[in-house]
Amino acid sequence: MSNRTYFLGCPTPDGFETHLGDDIKSGKFFTYIIKGGPGTGKSTLMKRLAAVLSDVDPAELYYCSSDPDSLDAVVFRKLGVIFVDGTAPHVFEPSYPGARERLLDLGRFWDENILRACADEIIRCSDENAKLHLRVKRCLGAICSLNADILAASEAALLGDKLEAYAKRLSLRLMPKTGRAPGKISLRQITTVTPKGIVTQAAAFEGCTVYAVSDPYYAVTDALLKSLSVRAAAAGYDVVVSKNVFHGGCVYEHAVIPELGLAFVSGETAGELADAKINALRFYDRDLLRERRRRYLFNTGVKRELTASAIETLEQAKAVHDDLERCYIGAMDFGAIEAVTAELAQKLRG
Repeated sequence: MSNRTYFLGCPTPDGFETHLGDDIKSGKFFTYIIKGGPGTGKSTLMKRLAAVLSDVDPAELYYCSSDPDSLDAVVFRKLGVIFVDGTAPHVFEPSYPGARERLLDLGRFWDENILRACADEIIRCSDENAKLHLRVKRCLGAICSLNADILAASEAALLGDKLEAYAKRLSLRLMPKTGRAPGKISLRQITTVTPKGIVTQAAAFEGCTVYAVSDPYYAVTDALLKSLSVRAAAAGYDVVVSKNVFHGGCVYEHAVIPELGLAFVSGETAGELADAKINALRFYDRDLLRERRRRYLFNTGVKRELTASAIETLEQAKAVHDDLERCYIGAMDFGAIEAVTAELAQKLRG
């Protein structure tokens, strides 16, 4: 069995947002909160634990939106254990230290004298990185405003009754009732904006038949996925939902029903993964859409430029962060961290 992969969260106009806190607060997991500067081995520790324990419990892998190659968390659902990077921007602190959480401070393995010698560079890079991420927040705020205008116009053209009848037929065909208690709708981030562009974690859909909704106006995708998610949960299935980072967290972008091997996704960000396509235009009043076409084209053009600017700024922030990491890498005793990793793996396996 392979790993399901997600992003820990995403940048938003209001700052970084993650839903992993829901699992941490659920009381079903013991959480290791890892502290330490950039480049101190947090991601490597989690990657090695996921690899070593893959035969016991294939972990859910949560990657960093600012660096898609770096892990921010791993969740072992069978073992009931979470490891998470607890440093900014996704700060986690223990609520019940020792009872439900434990701090892993990798800072105890660095040489303070080396870091103090690099103090000016560390401060410069940290401040520059913060300024760049503030610029990203402003871009995302503007994009969300433009998308809100597109969504408002398309919702006015939505043929709601026709769409709901289709959702009912589709759910009856694909989601047989189980007779169980209602399932749970959980939030994960599957697509987000990164220094590498808009990236979708395709492994989140592994083993699924993927239905992509071709919908440049968003309203059909959002309404259909919300209806199907509610119907699937009512039939007794757990559903994983990912929200659109460019809509301020209010619009559904993907919905996955793992038990049934079904995924309903946005054609805009996961269309290349589709096994079947759903044409959203049949659920709109096309005359109303045509009346708003100039407004839609203007919003889309500006949004495209702002998205490119956000990606470019994230790329610059990643380069600055890499410089910051180099300061810490030279000060770390990675042999000691490897010993801690081996000890943790042995403990969890036992």
